Order: sequence, then C-alpha cells, then structure tokens
Amino acid sequence: MIKDRAQIVQELYNQSNQLNSKNSLYKQWIFRYTFLELEKDLQENGDITTDSIIHEPKKVTARIYANEGGILAGGDEINYFLMESDSAFKPQIKNLEITQRLRDGDFFAKDDMIMEIVGDIKDILKVERIVLNLISHMSSIATKTSRIIEIANKANPNVCIVPTRKTTWGLLDKRATFLGGGGTHRLNLSDAILIKDNHLAFFENSPVKLFENFIPPKKPYKFFEIEIDDPDQVIETAKLLVKLQTAKKIPSPAIMMFDNIVPLKIEQLLRKLREEALYDNLIFEASGGINENNIERYAKTGIDIISMGSLTQKIEPIDISLEIGM
Repeated sequence: MIKDRAQIVQELYNQSNQLNSKNSLYKQWIFRYTFLELEKDLQENGDITTDSIIHEPKKVTARIYANEGGILAGGDEINYFLMESDSAFKPQIKNLEITQRLRDGDFFAKDDMIMEIVGDIKDILKVERIVLNLISHMSSIATKTSRIIEIANKANPNVCIVPTRKTTWGLLDKRATFLGGGGTHRLNLSDAILIKDNHLAFFENSPVKLFENFIPPKKPYKFFEIEIDDPDQVIETAKLLVKLQTAKKIPSPAIMMFDNIVPLKIEQLLRKLREEALYDNLIFEASGGINENNIERYAKTGIDIISMGSLTQKIEPIDISLEIGM
C-alpha cells in the first residue's frame, strides 16, 4: 500500500538535479542553444553591421530588464555560456563578466533588472539576441507553469504538474518547468519505461499480450508506466500491473496514465479501482488535451499527476530587453 502518494510522485517525477550546467548531458543542450546558435548567427563574416561602424574596443555595461512580470529561468545557462565554459567553444567573442541581480526561480516585476553583462561592446552585441531569446523563452515556460500550478492546487494541493516530451528546446524546457514549480517526468527514452498506444498497437491493443512479451531491462530505471486510452482496459491492466509488481518484474509502484479520458470518467475509474482494492498499489496520471482552461477540472478528480504538452508548446516569450550604457 502506498502511504505518501505525493512524496513518491515527487521522487519519481523530479529529476531536476540533472538539469544544471554541472551535468554533462545538460551541457550539450546548453551548447545547442547558445554556442551553436552563435556560430550559425555569425557565419564566416561575423557581425558586419557592428564591424562597419565600431572600430575600436570599448568596455561597456549591458543591463537586462524585464518589461513584464514573471519567473526567471535561463540565468544558469547564460552564466555557463558567457563565463564558465571553455573559451574554445566561442572563439569569436572574448570573456564577458556577469552579475546576476536575480536567481533562477525568482519572481520579477516590470522594470526589474535581471542581470548585468560587462565586456567589449562588439562581443555583447554578438550575443545579445541569443541571451534574450533563451531567457525570454525559458522564463515564459516557468511563468506559465507557475500560473497553471496555482490553478490546479486550489482544486488538489497534492497534484503534480509535469511536462511531456513535446518540447521545443528539450531539457532546457524541462528545467524551466521545474523552476516554475513543476516536475520533470522522464528526461529521455532510457530514463523510464513508458508503454504508449503504438506499443500496444503492435500487440493488437492487448495489455495481456504485451506483458507476455515483457523482458525487464538489465539496468535499473526510474519507473514503469503504461498509457491506457480505453476505459474498459483499466481494471484488467491494473490487475496485471499489481501482479507484475508482486512478482518483482517491475518497480513498485507502477503508474497508469489515463490518456485522453475526460475528468468525469477518470473519477469513475478511480472509484472503481478503490472498490477493486487496486488503487493503493498504483499511481495515476492524466494526460491528453489538458490546458489552462480545463486543468482545474482534471485536478479535482484526485489524480496524482497531470502531464501537459501545453506547458512547453505555443510559448509566448516573456518581454525582456537589453540596454547598453557607455
């Protein structure tokens, strides 16, 4: 029997300790959206506009300001990009010094200064758009996540809100969601087993046939989850999961995802699972078509986890600007 569902969910669905510039895998994602972006932006000829009008080195201070309120994300990534990384990754710019006025996860208001960057004006102009794009994108996700969690928690204080893998900027989006108060879900395909509809389709949509072919991985993994979109399969699948847990073929507790199942039906299914003495052995997630407008209704069902592709899709960037002082 699961004693503390919320704590277990946090342990399974929060891998934020891997989402920082000290982690080698995460560094690759930072590299993709900073160093590679810089390389693509400068091409072979560099910033021809600036080079044509500024001919002497000039040390300046650039200040990044918020033009609207939100939650900061992207500071760690920019600090690594401009200060901590190997200079060989950015041969076309010199070292820049950063003073962070706010930390990732902090709230900011309109006109707040987020950070200062000191260096040669030509170098700052080269990285200006990359810096602003990254901070505005990640901060927008963090801010949106926080807003949605606030709505959901009014209906269910224990529900965990997490992103799916429908991300634009991969693990950067996952970190931004965490900074907004959400979980992370799995970070890649090797993290956890998540059986989805196309896996089931290969076995004629039969969980029984699929589990008959299941061979546990040799290496440990984070969790075991199966996606069910047919309400008629829920009880049968729950019994199979409990049986596999008892036989120690899968980790306990296993997770069942209700995919594209409406809130009223989820409430009925959870009630039925309790009646069948299956509820206390499993964790339950809702996903599919969930957004800011219907999140409260899903939270009220008593579900443990709500995963949302909309957390990281169709993102309206937070409005920030960079101003250079001589």
